[in-house]
Amino acid sequence: MKAKDFEILDQFDKLQIIEDKAVFLDYRQEGNYSIGLFQVEGFYIEVFFHVIKLSYKKIQVFDDTMFLDPYINQIDITELCDCRH
Repeated sequence: MKAKDFEILDQFDKLQIIEDKAVFLDYRQEGNYSIGLFQVEGFYIEVFFHVIKLSYKKIQVFDDTMFLDPYINQIDITELCDCRH
C-alpha cells in the first residue's frame, strides 16, 4: 500500500489499517491533541486525538521524513553517545 492509496480510504478503513498493519513509533502533545505517529510500509501516519472531546479529529499521511522533526527533537540520545560531559 502506498500513501496515496491510504489517503482515499474513509476514516473507519484508515483506523482499521492502523490497528492491523501499522507500527506505533511515538506520540506528542500539541494543545488539546495527543498525536500518535505510526508507520505502514513506506509512509507515516499521524492520528490526532482530541483529549477533551475524546474523539479522533484528523488522520494525516506523509512520506517525507522532514515531518518527523517534532518527534526527533523529543528523543534523548545522551545515553547512546555518552554526551553528558
